[in-house]
Parts: sequence; structure tokens; C-alpha cells
Amino acid sequence: MSQVLSRFLNPLPSDFSANASGATWAWYSTEKTAVLPGSFNRSVFETPWAAKVDDDGLAAVNQFLNSTKFVAFDSEFFDIIGPNAKVEHIIEFPVETSHEASWGFGRGWQYLLDATTHELKNITISPPTWNTHGCAYNEGSIYVATDAGMKGDGHCGSLVKINSTTLEAETLLNNFYQHPFFGFNDLDIDGRYMTDFAPLTMPAVYFVNATTMAAKWVFQTDGNANGIAISCEGTLCVDTTGISSRRPNVKDPLKTRALLAYDTNNGRPQLRNERLFSNSISYYYDGVRVSKNRLVFCANGDGVDVIEPLDGRTLGRIRTDGGTYITVNLAFQDHALWIVGKGGVWTVTGVAENLERGW
Repeated sequence: MSQVLSRFLNPLPSDFSANASGATWAWYSTEKTAVLPGSFNRSVFETPWAAKVDDDGLAAVNQFLNSTKFVAFDSEFFDIIGPNAKVEHIIEFPVETSHEASWGFGRGWQYLLDATTHELKNITISPPTWNTHGCAYNEGSIYVATDAGMKGDGHCGSLVKINSTTLEAETLLNNFYQHPFFGFNDLDIDGRYMTDFAPLTMPAVYFVNATTMAAKWVFQTDGNANGIAISCEGTLCVDTTGISSRRPNVKDPLKTRALLAYDTNNGRPQLRNERLFSNSISYYYDGVRVSKNRLVFCANGDGVDVIEPLDGRTLGRIRTDGGTYITVNLAFQDHALWIVGKGGVWTVTGVAENLERGW
């Protein structure tokens, strides 16, 4: 490491400075950057390495950080990701194309991505689903949440089950006791309960019993809500994003971008012990997923943050090149991670830890 970089960064462990995958790593030193020289500033929407600085050394460090694929903020990040991990941009789309659901569903079209060949196939669901927004896989079926249709077209927000082989679809839920859902944003599933978002009067979270399909309204926010995930022991993470509104399309840095956590009494639909679990270092969190070992992975625009499950420390960031690319959602596959967003699809392979939850 050069003398300039060493002013602000920690030296990498030996396996990572010349790693097998060829990925560029950095270890951001919170100790060395606790007091910065000169003037510096950035908005909450910009990454730390996009800050406007007047110190030449710090500018050089930020330029290097912006060239990396992995940035560690804590030494635990190295053990989780491992030296063999690499990030690949396997499918490119114009940045105007946004992918929401982590299993290959977009707003106007649906796609399935072959994880082996990386072939992207345009598929037709029977009957068609409209404006699919969130997605989760469970026991051979794909569960999707739809964001309704255009005003007056007869579609409303729905929870849909799709056979992953035949692509036959079954609508499981489209109303809250005869009140239409305005549109679901995301969902997660633990085998007994499905957890959904949908603005009804205010953005809300619903627990849906997988057997009776009874929906219970368990949480609401006066801002916005964007991502949701439940862990194996029943902790629920809810991503509140009042910082970003759709109508009008405004991003207000003074509004909330908190990732909240709740206890659910072993997955039951009663939220308890609300706490501010984490807050994004930059931008705001969109898609949220919890791994097999309860690590919380959050899409945050510049890439995916990995958060420690007990105290909410951000351990590191997996980067997808930043700039005009914006990560939106993600999915696990054993020792791999799939990321979708504006600009296409990325895969992170060779991850040391097994991420897939097992249900």
C-alpha cells in the first residue's frame, strides 16, 4: 500500500491484498479517518468516496475507494466474504431500466435468469401478472407481490403464487377485508407467515397466514417503506424510506431512512421491541434480505451493505460500480449473491459464508 493510501486505510490481510479472484479490496479505517484534514462535504445520497474534499491525499484515497469491489469497515467482513469472492456485471441494461424483484421480474415484463448459463428469458405467466414488485422463493414456488396497475385498469395490489416449472399463477390475496391494496412493494416468507408491504391508507406491513390467508396489519409509517426481511429466529427488519417519495418524486435528506427491527414472538404477527437497527452510511436501503447466519444484506444504491445482526454495525460494502448504477434488490444462492437494479444484473460468487437460509 502506498504511503498516501496508508494515511486513511488499514493494510489488507495477506490473502486479500493478492486475492485469488483479482477483486480490488480496501479496508476503510474509521480510526484514521476520525479527524479529516481540510474541508470536506457530501450529501446523504452520495457515497463517502464521492465527497468533495480539498486534501490531495484524501482525494486520492477516495478515487481508489471508488475503483474497488469490496470495502471493509470492520475486520469481520473479511471472514464473511473471503478472498475468493468476485463481483461480475453479467447482464447490462440501460440505467433507465429498473429491476425490482430479485428473481427476475420487472414492471412491464417478467424474466427468469438461468443461474448457470446467465441466459435471461422473457417469460409469460399464466394468467399474466401485472407490475410485479417483490419476490420470494419457497418450496418450489415463486411468491410475488404486485404493485397494481395503472389507474382505472381493474388491477389492484396482489400476492401471487407462481409454479416455478409451469409458470402457472394463482392469486392468493388481493384485498384487506374488501379494501383493495394500492400496491405491494416487497415481501418475505418463513414457511408459516408471509410478510408484505402495501400502502392502504398509509404505507403498512401485513402478516399473511400461509394457511388461512388472513392478513393482519401490524405496522404503519407516515413516510414510506421499501424493504422487508424476516430472520430464522423471527426478527423482522423493516426499511422505512420517507427520504424518497413517489408522488411527487422527491428525495428529502431530512426525512427518515431508518432500518427498524422488531421481535415477533417466534414469527407470530405481533411486533414488539421496536429499535433503530441501522441507518445507511449513504443513500438509503431498498431491498433487504437476512442470511442463514442472520447477517442483514441491504441494497443501497452503490452496492450492498452487510450488517452485523446483534448491534447493527455496517461491516462492509459489496460494490456494483456506483455512479448511475443503482442496486435495488438481491437474492441468495448458497455461496453466491445475485443483485438487480438500474443497469442490469450482478453476481457475487465465491463468498466464504453460506448465505442461503434453507427454507
